[in-house]
Amino acid sequence: MARKKSRSPETASALAAADGSKGYRVEELMACSETLLGVKPEILAGATLGRESKLLQIYEAKRLVDQFLRKKVL
Repeated sequence: MARKKSRSPETASALAAADGSKGYRVEELMACSETLLGVKPEILAGATLGRESKLLQIYEAKRLVDQFLRKKVL
């Protein structure tokens, strides 16, 4: 099975250091979610499912991922 190219740590740190006062698109955060958030892109996709806002700060993404991972499964 072929693996997708992941962004290098330099790209993730550049994203973290950039002026994200308005936020980042979910797609940008998903591209380097393993480095920034420590989760696979699928987890971030599930955490942001149903959100109207397409821009997120890194701390908001971390909070959403934490909430998503703590949810009880029925």
